[in-house]
Parts: sequence; C-alpha cells; structure tokens
Amino acid sequence: MIDRSVLANPNLWLAPEHDGRHALRDAPFTRESIPYILSLPEAGIGAFVYTWVDRQNVAGFACAIFGPGVPNGPIVGRIDGVQVPADQNFDHWTVADFTLKQDLNLDKASFSWKGDRASIELAFEAIHPAYSYASDPRGCWPFMADNRMEQSGTAKGSITIDGRVIPVDTTCHRDHSWGTRDWEYAQHWKWLVSQSGTDTSVHVFQMIVRGRIDLRGYVFKDGLMSEVVGFDCDFELDDLLRQQWLQGTVTDAIGRKTIIDAKTVAVQLLPPEPTTALYEAPLSLTIDGKPGVGWVEFMWPMAQVERAKALAAA
Repeated sequence: MIDRSVLANPNLWLAPEHDGRHALRDAPFTRESIPYILSLPEAGIGAFVYTWVDRQNVAGFACAIFGPGVPNGPIVGRIDGVQVPADQNFDHWTVADFTLKQDLNLDKASFSWKGDRASIELAFEAIHPAYSYASDPRGCWPFMADNRMEQSGTAKGSITIDGRVIPVDTTCHRDHSWGTRDWEYAQHWKWLVSQSGTDTSVHVFQMIVRGRIDLRGYVFKDGLMSEVVGFDCDFELDDLLRQQWLQGTVTDAIGRKTIIDAKTVAVQLLPPEPTTALYEAPLSLTIDGKPGVGWVEFMWPMAQVERAKALAAA
C-alpha cells in the first residue's frame, strides 16, 4: 500500500487512475509508453522492457538484455505495428510475446517476455508514490508528454539467458508517459534513476531544450519525498559520446543535498527513431555513500553520434 504521508509536498500525489491507459489527444506524435528498467551489476547485466501504443491502438514492444554478463553480444527483441483492442488496459496488456499486468493502483505489477535466447519473468512493487511531472508548477515538457510519472520499486523473479537462470531480487524503476513525444525537439538530456535499498530513491531528468537547461525529478529518503530543484554533475564520455561515469549533487525543495557517485556497467545504443540516439547504461553506484543500483540515459541527436564516430575513426 502506497503511503501518501511521505510526500513533503502533497501536490506531488498522482491519482491511481493514471496506472491505466489514457484517452490520447488527436495531435501529432501522440503515444503512451511504459518501460521497466533493471540493473544487475554483480551479474554484469542491464535489462529493460518497453511497450507503447498510439491513439489508433497500434502497439509495440522492445526488450534489451546487455552487458559483459551476456555472451555473444546484446539480446534485443522488438516488434511494432501490432493492433490491440481499444479496451485492452495495462492490467492485462499483451503485445506478441510480452505480457504486462499492472494493478491499476500505482503499486504492484508483473511482466514477462520470452524470446529465442532469453526470457524475463519479474514482479514489481513500488517503494514510494509515483512522481508526477505535472506536479511541477511548469508542468511536463509538452514535447515529451502531456504528463509522465516515475517510480522506483523492487523486482523479484528471474532472467534466463541461453538456459542459464539468473535469480533477481533487487530494486528497479519504471516510468509511464502519455501524450506528445517529439524526439527531435530537445538538444540533449540526462535521465537518471537510482536506488539504494528500499528506503532511498533519486530521479533526475536534466533537459537542454531551446538553449536552456531545465530540470525535473525527486528525492525519496529519510521517509520523505521531495521534488528536485538543483543538480550539479560531472561525467566522462568516451570518443563515441558514451557515458562512463557520473557524479552529482542533487538538491531538493526541502533543502537536502544528496550525493550520487555512479559508474556504468555497460552502454547500449537505442535509436527510438532515425534522428535520435539514446545511450542506455545500467549503473553501479552509491547514494550518500550507501551502495545501490541505477540507470542513466544520455540522449544525443544521431548526427552528433555519427560525427563522433567519424572523428574517432579518422
């Protein structure tokens, strides 16, 4: 049961009805999407599942399992263009070989996928209320979504790779967005999620758009959840713009400072469409010195990535 009393600002509350499907506006680029993100540094693995649907009820699904713990390179599955019933909700969501069952209360869920080389079977349980981007006085970025939520939780179950079963009992993260998604509008972003046990979770979304740096996110620790108001960070990239490590100090609205020190386990390129590059990276990290796990996504225009590749090869 989600405890609303942990919210330092009651306006952060997101109604449970938003755990289900939304009526999408008749506008360009409208869609609804849900990913679940999992980092297993001790196994050298990062994994995510990602499903989406548009207002014509055309759905898709993508999965990636990658890292030094995955022999013979990353395992990637993707399918798009699947027509689903208009009344199929996320409490029993099926796209090809992927199934998602959310409780429609922003609390518990389960999901499974089975491919040729790998399968995933996991149960999710939230560790704090969902953070709503619309709770910010500036609202959600209109090119990113009408609204969007972020929420960390526990993940229990297993991942199987080439017959090898990897037990999972850790923390993880999910988000859910609905509305416009214009991948080309932003210049760059850093999307960071992190947990240290079940009592600490930090999310920061630092966006560079129209020449300005903007910020959303939350800190959940010491029994209180508060929105992010500042993020000072340093990081290292390789020659191909892939993130290697990140260190940052996060300031929240009640004045707390939270320090994150993260190293990537692996980096996987995910192009959601031809002009946009997402570098996905599971993390091994500490939050205020306490060990944990997380994920950081760096977005670049694909032209910059291709230019970096050309320079590295010269």
